[in-house]
Amino acid sequence: MDKTAIASRESLSSGSFPVSRPPLIAPPGSVSRVVWRLYNALRRAAFPQPLLASGSKELDEIRQFAATPSDIDEHLERMFTETLLLRPKLIVELGVRGGASTFVFERAAALCSATLVSVDIDDCSAVSHYARWHFVRGDDVAFAARFQDFCRGRNIAASIDLLFIDTSHYYEHTVREIQSWFPLLSPAAKVMFHDTNMGIAWCRRDGCIQWSWNNHRGVTRAIEEHLHTRIDETKGGVQYADGWLIRHVPYCNGFTILDRVGS
Repeated sequence: MDKTAIASRESLSSGSFPVSRPPLIAPPGSVSRVVWRLYNALRRAAFPQPLLASGSKELDEIRQFAATPSDIDEHLERMFTETLLLRPKLIVELGVRGGASTFVFERAAALCSATLVSVDIDDCSAVSHYARWHFVRGDDVAFAARFQDFCRGRNIAASIDLLFIDTSHYYEHTVREIQSWFPLLSPAAKVMFHDTNMGIAWCRRDGCIQWSWNNHRGVTRAIEEHLHTRIDETKGGVQYADGWLIRHVPYCNGFTILDRVGS
């Protein structure tokens, strides 16, 4: 990975859909947040999770990064391994924020010699120095309309092998993301959705408490409607619908992977 490389950066004006960050639950300093963090700290002290060496520098870095709890840390290793198995040439990441997912995808992209395109409504242009990273600031739905022109101008084949969606978590926005981005997917594409099992408080896989907010199944409903199926987001499982293999894990706000496998 070339740490001196300067990634491509663009700004894009917002489309007609009002794009916003999800609400902040239990703000810093609140009693509920203090109690929640104290419980989790005590549990982690009582049941420590050892960091095991994998033999891969990149995977060890991701495990170390994921040792800091977040709303997505329990999915980071899965995201890395799923990406490596796919061997993508083009990865598109919708939603960057603090750069946790970018941290994973840039390492997988480097091993696969892939291009990584990230989109966020805020300026996240400093989160990566991967040589083949392009950051676009703006509404991802609006950007989808000009994505092919964007790729053409950078000599990138505009066929998305891996699409990651972790943006507003609202139903209407997710519906438009699916409508806008799925036509740009490659024939053997993989799509990852975060926040497919959200509620006020949920248990994590490590037994700690996940404090969140209720998006009324927004992301999951959008997936269900597109694939004409029903997903029980409270349970992990595998199912098939409309040419896609659906794999879902319920913990850490939920994570759902779609693999295009044909009919």
